[in-house]
Parts: sequence; structure tokens; C-alpha cells
Amino acid sequence: MVPVQRVEQLRAPLELVEGLTNLDHLDRLDGFARILRDATAPLLASDADTLQVTQAIASVIDALTKRLLRLGEARLGPPPYAYSWLALGSHGRGEPVLSSDQDSALAYGGPRRGDAAPDTYFGALATAVVEGLARAGIPRCTGGFMATTWSLPLENYADSFTRWVDRALPAELLRAEVFLDVRPVHGDLDVSRLADILEGGGRRGGFMLQMARAAVTFRPPRVIWRHVRTAHGNLDVKRSGTAAIVLLARLYALAAGSAARTTPLRLEAARDAGTLSVSGVDGLLDAYRLLTGMRLRHQVAQAVAGATPDNLVPLAALTSADRRRLLAALRTIRVMQEITERRFQTHTVT
Repeated sequence: MVPVQRVEQLRAPLELVEGLTNLDHLDRLDGFARILRDATAPLLASDADTLQVTQAIASVIDALTKRLLRLGEARLGPPPYAYSWLALGSHGRGEPVLSSDQDSALAYGGPRRGDAAPDTYFGALATAVVEGLARAGIPRCTGGFMATTWSLPLENYADSFTRWVDRALPAELLRAEVFLDVRPVHGDLDVSRLADILEGGGRRGGFMLQMARAAVTFRPPRVIWRHVRTAHGNLDVKRSGTAAIVLLARLYALAAGSAARTTPLRLEAARDAGTLSVSGVDGLLDAYRLLTGMRLRHQVAQAVAGATPDNLVPLAALTSADRRRLLAALRTIRVMQEITERRFQTHTVT
């Protein structure tokens, strides 16, 4: 049972979710980013778990997405086939922050691509939702991982997923990595086989090696004499911290045979299976909470000031206690990446 205090802390985002179920005019989306910021700020000021805050943000985005889909269905008519709207990336993991962009896909039943009727319907539905989310202040994905591009029959996805796992090409790894975070948000189509393909085939040597290489790509800056070396005094907490933890958690959970989606659950699954040490998992969990909290507080402050949220946290703004914790977090990430390099022999030529 969730403690009463935690329920009170989460009341603002819960009320926002309830309000979205009755959304009927898209002009109400124009102030959504501010409303979401105002619901997030009190949680960060309280003792709410940082990762519980990101789950609350994900719940709000889920509710908005579902409402936009229902509005789209009301305008376009009943869908020609059962479908499922899929959250990917940070949204799929339930870990978005205020700067997170859209990561989505749409899978539908029926024949492989080529039937004009479902292509037209689901393309129009995807466009309506993506545009609605953008109007609400959730940016479009610059990498194209949105349902406007990824709207396909389930069989097409299954073919693609199998090819990604079998070939294990670096150029296709990004797609597989993003879809490993897949989570159904709305719809009646059963898409569990997609996760099964990635999770089952993903434990093959070639695919695991490519995932391990990706997990050691985003390096934290060096810590020298208790100072973090950065170019302009700002730390990109995503590229220099949280991205590496997400990739490490995904890698070691897959090695453990776990279907967990969130980064904390993946790390815990790796610990329980012995693919990561207890101390390593504890260190990465602490680092992830710390860096995510820094990221969110920085973004709320930016949004209040009228700036576009980013991931560049000014080191000068940190307290001495947070600076010490940051140094420890960055060291932990580097150590776990070095362990991963040795374990998976990531410098091996294939």
C-alpha cells in the first residue's frame, strides 16, 4: 500500500490525469507544459523519490496519449484492425523528464504493409496524436522514433525485430535498443511477442557484444583532484551520466533474462541473478536517483524562467554535498563501464 504521505505528494499529477480524461478541445493543450511543471515542482521540493516523480510524469503523458487516441478514433471512426500504441525510450521505461521528447510506435493487426485502408487510417491517427503531444509541449523525436514513421502491421515489426537480433549490426542496434523499452499504452492488440523476440534473441553473443559496446560509449568526465572536468562549467547529466546507467541496466538485465522495463527494476534483476554485484547495483541506483533529481530540478528552474529545459546542469549551482555525491556517482559509472569492457571484451574486432 502506498503511504498516505506519498499519496498526498502525488495528488497534483493524479488530478492532472483525471482532468485529461475529459479533454475535448485541443486548445487546452497550449498550457500543458506549464501545468506539468507546476505539478512536478512540489514533488521535487518534498521527499518524494525522484524515480517516483518520473513515473508520475509518465502516467500523465499516458493519460494525454490515451485521450488523444480516443479523440482521433471519434473523428476517424472505428479502427479497421485492433492496434496498440507503444511507448518507447524513456517514456516506455516510465522515466521521462521535462525535456524528454516523443518516442512512440503504432502496431496493428491484419496483413503485412501494403493494404491502403489501414495504412491511411493509422497514419492519420498517428499524425493526430503526435501533433497533439507536440502542441502540449512534448517535442517531436529528432531521430524519427514516432508513430508517424513507425506505424506498421505487427508482422512487419516481428520480421524487423528478428532481423535486428540475427544480424546484430551496429547500424541497427539503436532501433533494437529503443524498442527494448517498448510498453503498450493503449489498444487491444497483443504485442508481447515483440518483446519476446528482443529479449530471447537478444541474449545471443553478437547482439550482447554490440549492446555492451553501446553501454561504454557515453563516458562521464574525468574527476581530477575532486573536480569534474567540463568545457564550460556545465555537466550534461544525460550524456555524461544517466544514459550510461540506462544502457548498463538494459544490458545486464537482458543477460539475466529479465523482462523488466524500468532502470531500477533492471538493475535489481541483474543483482538478483548475479550478473551485477550488489555494490555495483547499489552504486548505480544511487547515481541514477541523484542525476535524475539534478536534471529535473534544473529543468523546473529553467521552465519557471521561461527557458527551454535542457540537460546542462551548472556545477557552480550545486551544494558542496551534492558535488561530493556527484563525484562519487561519476566514479561509479566509470568503474562499471570498465568492468563491462573487460567482461564483454568490447575492443574485440568482429
